[in-house]
Amino acid sequence: MVTTKAKRIGEWRNRGLVLSSKEEGYEIYERYINSTNCEKCGNKYTSIRDRHMDHAHLIDDKYGYFRNILCHSCNQKRRDKLMQTNTSGYSGIYKSIKKDCKQGFYWEFRVSINKKRKTIQSSVDYDKLVKFAENWKIENNY
Repeated sequence: MVTTKAKRIGEWRNRGLVLSSKEEGYEIYERYINSTNCEKCGNKYTSIRDRHMDHAHLIDDKYGYFRNILCHSCNQKRRDKLMQTNTSGYSGIYKSIKKDCKQGFYWEFRVSINKKRKTIQSSVDYDKLVKFAENWKIENNY
């Protein structure tokens, strides 16, 4: 039977949390359960669902590692900032994590249409995606 603790840790891992050991997962869970205030802004959590486990999302040597327990507002601000971060050097192409890819990530070509962000194409091959994006932009007068 899977415990609530093991289920929560499993959910975090599915979202990209990297753990060095099973014990580390339990330590983070205990910190999460016992946290009463956001570790960034210091505000008291408004409900039990207001707590969020924050981990590094960028592809670098710190990808996936635990950072803090945050309130919904601070976690959302980090997520919004991440979504605006272009790590490719090409306008509209972003790196996204995917554990089951051989390299651990893939590239997404995103555009803003009617003030909504939309993924047009994704690929593990950066160069092919850049060519696709360039053609798409010409064909669609973007």
